[in-house]
Amino acid sequence: MTPPRALATPQPHDSVRNHSRVARVARVLSGVAAAAALVVGGVSAAVPAQAVVNPYMTYEGTSVNSANVPATTVDISTLTGVKFDRGTYYVNDVVQDGSIGGVGLAGNYYTGDGEVDLTGLYGSVKVVAKLYSGKYMVQSVTKYLRAVPIVTNTIPAGFPTAATTGVPDGVTLTPSTALDVWTPGAVLDGLDVQGCLSVHVPDVTVRNSRITCTDETLRAVSLTDAPGFVMEDSEIVSDGSAQVAIGWGGYTLRRVEIRGTQDGPRLGDNVSISDSYVHGLVRHDGVHTDAVQSTSGSGIVVRHNTLDPRQAGSDDFLNSAVQLGTETGLQRLENALFEGNFFNGGSYSVNVSCSANVRNVVFQGNAYGHGNRYGAAIAVPGVTFTQDRWVDTGNLIKVAPAC
Repeated sequence: MTPPRALATPQPHDSVRNHSRVARVARVLSGVAAAAALVVGGVSAAVPAQAVVNPYMTYEGTSVNSANVPATTVDISTLTGVKFDRGTYYVNDVVQDGSIGGVGLAGNYYTGDGEVDLTGLYGSVKVVAKLYSGKYMVQSVTKYLRAVPIVTNTIPAGFPTAATTGVPDGVTLTPSTALDVWTPGAVLDGLDVQGCLSVHVPDVTVRNSRITCTDETLRAVSLTDAPGFVMEDSEIVSDGSAQVAIGWGGYTLRRVEIRGTQDGPRLGDNVSISDSYVHGLVRHDGVHTDAVQSTSGSGIVVRHNTLDPRQAGSDDFLNSAVQLGTETGLQRLENALFEGNFFNGGSYSVNVSCSANVRNVVFQGNAYGHGNRYGAAIAVPGVTFTQDRWVDTGNLIKVAPAC
């Protein structure tokens, strides 16, 4: 029986949760007005009573706390419960040329915008907003962001691309309708399948073929009692209709390009994916889109792939390149190796759920791009990261705690 689709539990660092967090910050933390006094030259000057709220900064509407911000000149907004009429930004304690202006009141927050020049910076950056009312400074707000290269979509040399995956150049495809395979050991070669593929028997091979599934179905390639399934030098394509590219277990992908599904491959038991390219996925309501995802499984090898769920030209980070949890089946994930891949996109490119029940889950020698919102990886302590590095600097990544 085909297991039902189960979504990975969204993490607090998913972009949807992030917006909720920012909204919560905007609520008044106390309904009681606080009277403040400013002492200047020994003379106390009364300041109007104001609601107690936490100050924060945003870039493009999202909190800058440890978030990725392009290393160029960007607009940063400061929001605070303290009334001010102007301000100045400092970056790593160096004053900026621009000033904070356009101050207005939004709900319980006074807000102001100003330019911050991050050109030439990389990694953690300290940003301080010094805020003034009249001739007095009334508040200093300090936050930290992550400055990253402007270009975040390039695939490094040596990793799979559309040119090295999918149907090889020169192959002539034979048109076909949707296929329902019941012959054990069948070989499908050189087909252009306009429809979805369902396999019900062991040891089926698909090569040099394209599966274009535009049905509103759970899986573009559906495997039921089909261990030993192999797909190589092929493509799985959708227009956003199919939820999962392929699932659930007992399959091997080699040099496969996957695009246009809502989620990429689902990793169940005994799955191997190598030299493949998963990209250009489609967000739907209720789906936290991932290049690969597991909600339970064992015997998983994901080696030398390019995994980036984002669509070219979109500013949607989507959820992750790798999402791991244990919400279905035996509710455990064990003996899983992710080695020598290039990960990009997502709130975190690798996201292991706080509640995940894991054993022997290893990330080894993977490279990470800067197209993620918050960082390379977030995981529980039972997941091992060895020699995983940022692709441009070669620095080891930092893994954020999931709990």
